[in-house]
Amino acid sequence: MPKSKSRIFEKWNSGLIISALLIVILAAGFQTLRQAWFRVTSNFFYPYVEVPAQGKYAAADGSSRLYSKNELAAKITGLETANRIFASKVARFGELTVENEKLRALLKLPKRSDCNYIAAEIIIRDPLFWKEGFTVNRGSDDGVIAGTPVLCFNPQYPGQVILTGVVKETARHSARVMSVLDPRFRISAYFESADTHGIINGDSRQTLVPDEINISFLSKQSKFTPGEKCFTSGFEHQIPGGFLIGSLKQLDSKDQVFSTQLYFSGKIIPATPLDSLNFVVLAVTKNYRLL
Repeated sequence: MPKSKSRIFEKWNSGLIISALLIVILAAGFQTLRQAWFRVTSNFFYPYVEVPAQGKYAAADGSSRLYSKNELAAKITGLETANRIFASKVARFGELTVENEKLRALLKLPKRSDCNYIAAEIIIRDPLFWKEGFTVNRGSDDGVIAGTPVLCFNPQYPGQVILTGVVKETARHSARVMSVLDPRFRISAYFESADTHGIINGDSRQTLVPDEINISFLSKQSKFTPGEKCFTSGFEHQIPGGFLIGSLKQLDSKDQVFSTQLYFSGKIIPATPLDSLNFVVLAVTKNYRLL
């Protein structure tokens, strides 16, 4: 009886050893078996997968052989032209998106009792004086007169209505605008923080600096801070007060202890984006009086 139990035990041990060896052999040869299986199955299914692909390529190759070299070259040229047209349309779509955002901003102008708003598009610019003026597609038939303020928006100044310039002269369907960067542009301005007024381009002796606005006749009794905002004062009967002109960059001379001048002069950075401006709003004053 003990002999039979020992034989059974030996058989179990042998079986376990053989099983362990098989597991080790299978684990070691798993990658080899996997590669072998992949090759067998791939070779088996290859004809069924390759035939449709070969048919597709043969059809495409056959269709291309129907054309001569000149015809193929013409087709390639046509595709390149279509690609260029598509690229230009994509670029134009981006521009229209930006213009649409600007027009939506124009629709949010706060209502005023002293003027009516008329949207206009810039149609002509002078290449030599790009920022000093432009022509819009609104004129006397729309109620626009000389001196009408021209407004816009700038994302850098959210919620602010910006003065771009004033109408210089009009025709029936167009008007020429003089921007705030034109040296001949002259209006009164107001600094809210300093609680004082000044005159834009009021002193012809000031040095003109590109992309900056001259302002003079600022009270020496006031304290000015670089960056503070400058607004229209409302002294001009056609230009309502409260439109943003720009921000103070600096005073021309801070130390005027030994100066005989009775006022300060300074430079303003305009708030209007004259480089990229396409649409503006004309603020036609209600019940205006002629000079």
